[in-house]
Amino acid sequence: MKTHKRWPAGRTLLAACVLTAIAPKAMAYPAEVMSSVPVEQIIAPQLKTMQATLDEILSAETETGTAVVQSGDKITTAITEAARTQREADSFNRQADRLEKARTAYTVPDSICTESASGSAAQVSQATRSAASKLAGGSGVSNRVVRDTLASLPVAPRQGGYRSALVHANYCTKEEAALYGGTSLCPGVSSLPGGDTEVRSLYDGAGERGKDPELTFTQAQTDAAMAYVNNSAKLDAGRAPGKGEIQTATGQEYQGLLTQYNAMQSAAMQPQLDMVAASQPQDATREALTEARQAPSADAYFQQTASDQAKQTGAMSEREFEAFEVGRRYANTEWVKDLQGMDGDNLLREMARQQSLANWLAMGIKNELRQANIISGQQLALAAKEQYAPQLQAQSAQLSAGVSTK
Repeated sequence: MKTHKRWPAGRTLLAACVLTAIAPKAMAYPAEVMSSVPVEQIIAPQLKTMQATLDEILSAETETGTAVVQSGDKITTAITEAARTQREADSFNRQADRLEKARTAYTVPDSICTESASGSAAQVSQATRSAASKLAGGSGVSNRVVRDTLASLPVAPRQGGYRSALVHANYCTKEEAALYGGTSLCPGVSSLPGGDTEVRSLYDGAGERGKDPELTFTQAQTDAAMAYVNNSAKLDAGRAPGKGEIQTATGQEYQGLLTQYNAMQSAAMQPQLDMVAASQPQDATREALTEARQAPSADAYFQQTASDQAKQTGAMSEREFEAFEVGRRYANTEWVKDLQGMDGDNLLREMARQQSLANWLAMGIKNELRQANIISGQQLALAAKEQYAPQLQAQSAQLSAGVSTK
């Protein structure tokens, strides 16, 4: 009995597929595969393993994507926060800058009180000019001999010399005391030696030689300065005529010449009178100094340079007041500290104040030049008179005599 070999199901299926491919026109019969050991035991487990791996990969990618998205959100949030912080910082800086500009432009500096000092300059100047005219007549002088000399009409040169000698007894020097001390003309060495003969009585105030200059005079220094004015500018060229003498033709001619001389003498005295008047303490400076000294830098300079008279009375002369106004800025290291702290409008204001002060001082120089020009013109007139008067007098004599020459 012949036996047939049994083919496995997989091979049967494979054979059927091959036959179908080879003979496409052949009749095809439906086949149903109930099970497959390779698929179930080999391929399916591998597919499950692959599926698990793919799931793990998908989960990892999902987690990675989520982490990336979260990181991006954090970066975006950080950038947004940084931008907001920068905007707030810029806004704060701009606000702080505007506030600082407003502060420097509109706030009151510590030295504001020193600005008011210049407001009294005009009043001080007017008071000085008034004092000069009074001093010319002896007002404001305590020394009786000096006061009477200034107030009296011209006397004979001999009498004028005698009065000057009496005045000098109050200003006897060490050298003079050694020569004729103990006499009525030099009882002893004066506390203001040479006060009536040395020009430093006008510039620095009378006193011992080598003392510090004083721009505000005491009463004794004022007397000494006026004694110097009397000796150097109010010279006696001739006495005033009496009532009976002046009614004659000669008396009238004499009085005319004396009047001309007095006019010249007044011009010669005026610069010295202005100097003495400018050295008198003025009440107009008292309030300005009180306000100015509220600034530490100004008060420090005042304590360093002010005269004893100014420190005692709180008032300065015009000369010292102007020197204080100039020096408390230019020659004051404390003011330099104030200047370094200034900026913006405050610095511009300080520059304007300095320019205004310079203009005021320049005007004073201009006025002094005018006085100097007046005196120069008078000196020219005297020189012209000395040159032409003899010739004119000679020609006048010939005219009176009826003499003519060709």
